[in-house]
Amino acid sequence: MTVKRAAVLQVLQESQGHLQPDEIFRRVREKYPGMVLATVYNNLHALCEAGLIRRIRTADGADYYDKTITPHEHAICTHCGKILDLQLGNLAAGFARKTDLPILAYDLIVHTVCPDCLMQKKQA
Repeated sequence: MTVKRAAVLQVLQESQGHLQPDEIFRRVREKYPGMVLATVYNNLHALCEAGLIRRIRTADGADYYDKTITPHEHAICTHCGKILDLQLGNLAAGFARKTDLPILAYDLIVHTVCPDCLMQKKQA
């Protein structure tokens, strides 16, 4: 693994939550000022292909990257945009039973209001 690829992976591993490429770029540049955004994108693609990270595609076209590669679902707050991890169990088996199709993989994003935004609404 190249030094720059390892730096991109390290940023994700040290993050709390899910990051967009521009935030990863900003954090990697602190250590490698010569880093360019295209290199970050290329390394994110390679890390996904290697199964070391996971890309989350949102309905608005924004991509986020997740360090947790074990199967899980996501929730997006409709107020602040924060992405939360969900553990809903093995949904693939239920999907397969309902559709009579083999489910090879799936991406599920639930739209919700996160606990922080709910708290702010209650205080307002």
